[in-house]
Amino acid sequence: MADESWRIPMLVQELAAKVQQPPSRYVQPEQYHPVSLVVGAEKPEAIPVIDLSRLWAADGADDEGSKLRLALQSWGLFLVDNHEIETSLMDDLINASREFFHLPLKEKLKCSNLIDGKHFQVEGYGNDPVTSKDQTLDWLDRLHLRVEPEDERNFVHWPEHPNSFR
Repeated sequence: MADESWRIPMLVQELAAKVQQPPSRYVQPEQYHPVSLVVGAEKPEAIPVIDLSRLWAADGADDEGSKLRLALQSWGLFLVDNHEIETSLMDDLINASREFFHLPLKEKLKCSNLIDGKHFQVEGYGNDPVTSKDQTLDWLDRLHLRVEPEDERNFVHWPEHPNSFR
């Protein structure tokens, strides 16, 4: 069986403690670098903002729907306005996430996205899957959890700390 250790990159937190600059596998090829802003150059297009309240309204839903479609086709993302999520809930989520990512690595690895340290699964803490030796890697560690539908939540991958996380 061929050595496929390249499929499981070192966690970025571990790597960052050992290197001064990202290894070449983490450096995007030049053709993917963001275009430098030059003084006097035209300002880049603003990220689209989608008003969710207009999507549900009787008037304006078609216009907002067209705007959403264009945002997804051109940008692949958008900002959301009027989502009606309580600010306190968003603040609590951000604070719990920060607390999780400030935990020692050993604690975060309790919810690893690797089965037996070798087999990648989407849910849990770790990196994104690596499908090719030539793949440029993202400089990130992430925590991916299934939230909905509720009956598909797998608390095995959910952190026990901070206590507020669950």
